[in-house]
Amino acid sequence: MDLRKLLLVLFIVFLSLTAVFSVEYFPDETAFSINCIALSTDGKSLLAGYIDNTVKVWNLLDGKLSMNLSLHSSWVTSLAVSPDGRLGIAGYDDGMIIVWEMETGKPLKSLSSHTSSVNYLLVTEDGKTLYSAGSDGTVKVWSLSELAFIRSLRGHSGPVNSIVHWPEQNRLYSVSDDGTLRIWDTSTGQQVKVIKAEIGALSSVNMDEKRSILVVGSKDGPLKFYDVKTWSALRIVKAHNAEVTAIIIRGDLIFTSSRDRTVKILSLPLGSLVKMITGHTWDVSSIVLSGDSSIIYSGSSDGTVKIWDVDKGVALGTLIGFGDGEYFSYNGDGNWVASSKGASRVKTSSGKQPNQQGTELSSLLLQLDKLPRIYVQSPQSITIDNTDLTFVVSQPVVRVTVNDEEIPIGESGKVTFRTTSAGALTIKAFDSIGNFDEKILEVQFEETKMYVIDNVGPYRRGDQVVVSDRKDMDLLVNGEWLSREFFSDIAPDIEPPQITGQTSQQVMIGHEKHLNFVVTDNNEVKTVIVIGPDEKRDEVSVNSPHENIRIKVAGTGEYRVTAIDNEGNEAWATFSLYANAKTFWVERDQGSLRRGQEVTVTAEGESSFFVKEYGWVEKDVLTETKIITESPIIEAEDVQYADANKEKMLNFKVSDDIKVLEVEVSEKRYPVDLKEKEMFVIVGDYGEYRVVARDLEGNTSEKTIRLAAPAMDEKKTNWLLVLVAVAAIAILLLLIFRSSFIRKKKRKVRLM
Repeated sequence: MDLRKLLLVLFIVFLSLTAVFSVEYFPDETAFSINCIALSTDGKSLLAGYIDNTVKVWNLLDGKLSMNLSLHSSWVTSLAVSPDGRLGIAGYDDGMIIVWEMETGKPLKSLSSHTSSVNYLLVTEDGKTLYSAGSDGTVKVWSLSELAFIRSLRGHSGPVNSIVHWPEQNRLYSVSDDGTLRIWDTSTGQQVKVIKAEIGALSSVNMDEKRSILVVGSKDGPLKFYDVKTWSALRIVKAHNAEVTAIIIRGDLIFTSSRDRTVKILSLPLGSLVKMITGHTWDVSSIVLSGDSSIIYSGSSDGTVKIWDVDKGVALGTLIGFGDGEYFSYNGDGNWVASSKGASRVKTSSGKQPNQQGTELSSLLLQLDKLPRIYVQSPQSITIDNTDLTFVVSQPVVRVTVNDEEIPIGESGKVTFRTTSAGALTIKAFDSIGNFDEKILEVQFEETKMYVIDNVGPYRRGDQVVVSDRKDMDLLVNGEWLSREFFSDIAPDIEPPQITGQTSQQVMIGHEKHLNFVVTDNNEVKTVIVIGPDEKRDEVSVNSPHENIRIKVAGTGEYRVTAIDNEGNEAWATFSLYANAKTFWVERDQGSLRRGQEVTVTAEGESSFFVKEYGWVEKDVLTETKIITESPIIEAEDVQYADANKEKMLNFKVSDDIKVLEVEVSEKRYPVDLKEKEMFVIVGDYGEYRVVARDLEGNTSEKTIRLAAPAMDEKKTNWLLVLVAVAAIAILLLLIFRSSFIRKKKRKVRLM
C-alpha cells in the first residue's frame, strides 16, 4: 500500500511538472481517432488515416493541413507512400485499397480483393510491388506499376496484422492473430516456414537492417526476438502492457508503440529500455520515424499526431484534425497555427482558450533540422585500433566543437573525429546567428585482449593481457600505462626453432673442420650464431624454414649453436668436435719442449695445438714432419771396481743435444729428463751391465760396463792411518814454532 501511495505521488508530481514545462490543448468531440500514419519520401508531409473515413495530409514545414481527402466511405486502417513520393495508398476497414496522386489528391485506382479490413500496406524498395495484409487471413500481392492484382498468400487462420520484406532473399514475413510467424517465397508465392511464437496473438513484426534479428510484437505486450539464420528464439522482452501496434528498427535501436499509450525506445539486441515517451491520452495506434531518426511521429486514438524529439523525449508539436477539414497545430510553448474554426475547438486542461494561453503564429516550425541540433548516440565505444567517434548535426549548424576544439563538418552534417581515450566529451553545435545545441558524449573503451610481443615489466612475450583503456600511444594494462609497441592483437609465434644433428662429431687434427647440423622453424629461421670454445662468434643468415648448416670451424671442442627465428624466439644446442690423437714433432724449443721431441696432440684450436702432458702451444712450434736428432752419449769406464764389503755401484754420465729422457740398467728404468746428468746406479753383484739411454726423440745409445772386485795382491792404502800421522806431525811442528817465538820476545824486552 505504501508503495502504491508513493507511485501515485510521483505520478501527480510528473503531471505537475509536465503542466509547468509544456502546454497541452485538448480537442472537442469533432476530432476523430487516428488508426495509421505515414511519412512522405521527402519528409515534408505527414499522412494520417482517421475513423471519419478521411486521409489528412499535413505540411510539416508550417504545421498546416494541406489536404483533407475523402476517398472512400470506410475507416482508413493503413497508409503507405511510394518510394518516389508520387503515389499515396490507403487501406480501408472494408477491404478496399485506394491509390491516389500525392501532389493533387486525385484517386487513380481502387484495388479490391480483401474481404475485410486492410491492416498493413508495404511497398517494395523498387516501387514495383505492393503487399497488403488483411483481416481475411491473407496477404495480397499487387503490381503497383500496373495497379493490378497478382496473387494471394494463404496460410494464416486469423487476421494478418503486419508484414516485413527482405527483397535480396525473396522473402516476406507475416504475423497474425493465429500466433504464428509465416515466411513466404515472394518469387513463387509458396509458404516456406511456420513458426509458433507462443506469446499469443501477434500484432507487429520487423527486421534489423543487418538482416540478423527479427522481432515480433504481440497483442498482450511482449516482444520476441529471433535469430534469422537459425530461427532460434533469442529472448522475450516484456516491453508493453497492451498490444504492440508498431515496431521500427533503426541501427541498434528499436522503436515501438502500444495501446498502453506509450512509445518506447529499446536497445538491440538485448531489448533493454532506453527511453519511454508519454503524452498521448489514448492508444498509440501507429508511429513512423524521420529519415535521420531524430523525430518520431505518433498517431493516437485521442485524435492527435504528436511530433517527438527522439533525443530529448519531448513533444515538438501536436497536430489535431477535424472531420470537416478544420485543424489546430501547436508547439510546447502553447503557440499555434489553425484554420478559421480550429482554435475554437480546443482548450487546455484548465479550460483556457488558445488565445488565453499562447500566441497564434503564421507558421509552426516542426522540423528539427531548421535548428542547430546534435544527433549523437551515447555512450560510444572505442577500441585500441579504432578511436573514431561520429555524430550528425542539423543543416543550420556551421560550426562544431568537441571539448572546445573545433571539428570539421562532413557531408550531410556527419561529424567524425578521433579521441585519445575514454571519458566524457562536450559537443557544441552553432548556427550562423549564435544558437547552439550542446550534448555530452560518453566514450567507453571496449576491453580488448591482446598479446605481449616483447617482454615488458612483469609480462613475457606471448602472455595474453586485457587492455582497459588507451591514451595516445599507451595502453592501460592492469592499471599500468605501457607503450603500444609491446602489444598486438595477433598472438605472436612463441615456438622456438629446432636444432638437430649429431652431438659428437669426429674431425681430423691438422685438417679443415666443419660443424654440421640442421635448423627448422614453423615460420622461418632468421639467423644462426655459433660460438666456439675460444669464444669466437660466427653468425650465419638463414631466412628459411629448413636449412642444412655446414660451417667451417677452427678446432675441436664444444660449440654452442643458437638459432633465432623471425619472431625473436631462440633455441640453442651444444655440439662437440673430437679427434683421434696425432703425433707431432717439436720444431723449435718451447718451455720444456725441445726441438725434435716427439709429442702427442689431442686437441686443436684456431692457432694452437694441445700437447698431451704439456698443454697448449702455438701451431708453429710443432710439425707433422719427423725431425732427426743425435742419439744420447754415455760416458763411463768400461771396467769399474767395487769392494766386496761395500755397495756395488755403476758410475757413468749421460748427455744429449735435446734431452735425455731415461736410462735403463738391467731392464730397470731411471728417469733423467735433463740434457746432461752423472748417474750412480746401485747394482746387485759383479758382472757386465747393459746401459741404455733414451732421448725425447726416441733415439737410444747403449754401453756395456763391467763391475769387478780389486786384485788380491794389490796393497791397499790405509788412508785413516795416513791421516792420523799427518795430523801428529802438524801438531809437533806447531809446538816447536811457538816455543822459539816466545824466547825471542823475552830477549827484546831486556835490551830495552
